Amino acid sequence: MPLDTELVTAGMNLHRAGNFQQAQDIYRRLLAAEPQNAMIHNLLGAVAINLRQWPEAQGCLEQALRLSPTFAAAHDNLGVLLTAQNRFAEAIGFYRRAIELEPRSVATWRNLIGALVRNGQKLDAVEPYRQLLQLAPDDAQATSELAKLLFEFRRLGESLPYFRQVTKLKPNDPQGHFELADALAQAGQPDESIASYLETLRLKPESAEACVNLAYLYIQKKSYEESARWSQRAIELRPKFAEAYLNLGCALTKLERYPEAIAALERAAELKPRMQESFNNLGIALAEEGRYAAAVDTYRQSLAIRSENPDALYNLGIALLKQGDAREALEHFDRAIALRPEYAEARHNRSATLLLMGDFEHGLPDYEWRFRSRDFGPYRLPWKNWEGDALEGRSVVLCAEQGLGDVLQFVRYAPLVRARGAGRVIVQCRAALHPILAHTEHVDQWISDTQTVEADCAVPLMSLLHRLQTREDTIPAAIPYVFADPALIEKWRDRLAKIDGFKVGIVWQGNPQCPGDRSRSIPLSHYAPLAKLPGVRLVNLQKGPGLDQLREVAEPWSVIDFGEELDAASGPFMDTAAIMRNLDLVITSDTAAAHLAGSLGVPVWLALQLVPDWRWLLEREDCPWYPTMRLFRQTQLGDWPDVFARIAAEVERLAGPRAST
Repeated sequence: MPLDTELVTAGMNLHRAGNFQQAQDIYRRLLAAEPQNAMIHNLLGAVAINLRQWPEAQGCLEQALRLSPTFAAAHDNLGVLLTAQNRFAEAIGFYRRAIELEPRSVATWRNLIGALVRNGQKLDAVEPYRQLLQLAPDDAQATSELAKLLFEFRRLGESLPYFRQVTKLKPNDPQGHFELADALAQAGQPDESIASYLETLRLKPESAEACVNLAYLYIQKKSYEESARWSQRAIELRPKFAEAYLNLGCALTKLERYPEAIAALERAAELKPRMQESFNNLGIALAEEGRYAAAVDTYRQSLAIRSENPDALYNLGIALLKQGDAREALEHFDRAIALRPEYAEARHNRSATLLLMGDFEHGLPDYEWRFRSRDFGPYRLPWKNWEGDALEGRSVVLCAEQGLGDVLQFVRYAPLVRARGAGRVIVQCRAALHPILAHTEHVDQWISDTQTVEADCAVPLMSLLHRLQTREDTIPAAIPYVFADPALIEKWRDRLAKIDGFKVGIVWQGNPQCPGDRSRSIPLSHYAPLAKLPGVRLVNLQKGPGLDQLREVAEPWSVIDFGEELDAASGPFMDTAAIMRNLDLVITSDTAAAHLAGSLGVPVWLALQLVPDWRWLLEREDCPWYPTMRLFRQTQLGDWPDVFARIAAEVERLAGPRAST
């Protein structure tokens, strides 16, 4: 008899409405009338799945396939049955067969994707997702799921078009914009990410998560004021948001607002005691404020949470070194490098520590890591790199890489390069240095740092120590190798001859942009014991930053100051060098002036922080680089008064009868 289509429709309507038992009763009546009807067996199997009647469902669906082996819906429902029983691998086979028979079934593609994901075959679901979206391009949920799946497996470039499509399909959904922003940030597109977070906040102004992520991005862009602003907004929205306090503390540290930064980071640690980043960044803020002992304790707290954190180990090493504990610092640098062999900053600072301790043999090879470190940034030579082999008449360029003082110190290696057989020695450095270096021997040509010439090879100036296997006892120290202009020497001799007393040139401030300058530069006020010595005449050699301090002491002190005249007409360092040649002594902080005086061979005393730059080594009062230099070191961190009390006592003894009032 013909199938009762009205009864079939009634059963399917009940089925769709969730009235499974009533639908099953109708399907059974239909089957009794048509026992060989594959469609009815399939419908009975489907409703049995809904009723969790697994054996009956399986029997019905298998019978449907015996009657009609190419019945796609029955294959699909068998897959659904097996999925419900967590038999995912078997289910996947039935779904794939159903798709072969009916490739345009959106429901089956969805079922296949679900089984693959639940079976741990997430990556195998990528292509089915793409097939599904060809059939249903406006399916926002599937688009979002595919985007997240690709993102999870770090296929960021592939995920972005799908994240973008979600925002087009659901333009007023803040979650889609938030997820796009996160993916853009991970893909290294911060500007687009920021725009998407801002759109998220337009749609959902109360999203503290968007605010805190914006704050993090602005830190990466070095827009620290913006970062602090969005961190504050996140805290207003969620007062106990630990990550917002973390970002706020990091931004304030960069803004050098250390007390506020420390308070924010302490709050982050209080709210989330197991968030290691809070302690690590709190240590950084404390160290920047000069509170190294507190920083050490904080880094140790960070490592108590996760001992194998290379960044915390590195930071602890730096803080220990600043306190003068070089050997323990080395241990932590070594541990950081063991965990992250390509950790350029740790290798560079480990190298500097070894050099500071006088171990040139082991320190110099790793000093080459400086160019891979964020401390220096990328550095590429436009010529073939010279590795220290015999030059055999080849031309070589010695390339300046750091500050002016470094050029003044390491240009001494030109004669040694010549001794290796160089046909021509060319020095590339800032043009401002060319006049003062014009008479340095064994240099055939000076070129500016933006100029290139034909040459066979080149070497960074400070890599010469490694290339030429320098050791502490083989440092080339033949001075002078920098020469003041004779006419200028004579000019300043005449002028300074009119000044009675023991004449001491002073410099106190380095380049404020140089990392660590706060520790090496010295407030001029600490030079007061020298100003009080009878018969001692202070001569200002300071240029640029720091001159404002001279105005502050103009009344109580008597400082000879040549003002803007110094080096104005003759060029950088030219008048300064000539004046130094006519002084009894130069006293300076760790600046280019120290290297100028030392390379000229004039008496120079250098005031050093507790742990100075590696070139000044540890403990010794003499300087292997400059025979006429004497080192006065802090014995306690930050204690400049003690240093200058010792300097003043020595100046008073040295000046003796030459000092007249």
